[in-house]
Amino acid sequence: MAHFLTLVVVFLFCVASSYAANVVDVQAICKEAKDPSFCLTLLKSKPGGVGQDLHSLAQYTIGMLHTNVSNTVNLITELIAQSGSDHNKQDHYKNCLSHFRLNGGALGQVVKAQQQLKAFDYYGVYVHMTAIANDGYDCLTGDQSVHQDARDLSHYKDTSLLPKYVDVVGQIALIISNMVLLLLK
Repeated sequence: MAHFLTLVVVFLFCVASSYAANVVDVQAICKEAKDPSFCLTLLKSKPGGVGQDLHSLAQYTIGMLHTNVSNTVNLITELIAQSGSDHNKQDHYKNCLSHFRLNGGALGQVVKAQQQLKAFDYYGVYVHMTAIANDGYDCLTGDQSVHQDARDLSHYKDTSLLPKYVDVVGQIALIISNMVLLLLK
């Protein structure tokens, strides 16, 4: 009986220590964020709370990123339709769409990141998050590498909601990057 109790105590100690090791420290994740309060609000919005599993929190957050990138694509599509005969707007929004589309853009990067996360390839997730942040930056600054017919868009002042949408996407990508860096340790 004493041997059994010793095994139970050792088992409970192992479970407790592994449980403590998996506690998600949202402060550590969010301290590197562009907007720490946005980060905390996003991570704490997970149904059931942040939880103890960093992997599942990353999965939830990538799902949120997928939603935000999809909403950005929808907004860009609407802005293209509303830009009428303004060629500067048309070119700017078409350039942004090429940076956010499924094939070769941020939406495709999110899908690949979800696959990498399922495979526990955290470095692969990190690489895709970097690509998403770059896609957002290139959209707003007028990088034309993926839309070769565009005019010089580097001086286009976008007054639509698009810069705010792109900023949110970039912030979420950075938050996920911070998470997977912790998972790589």
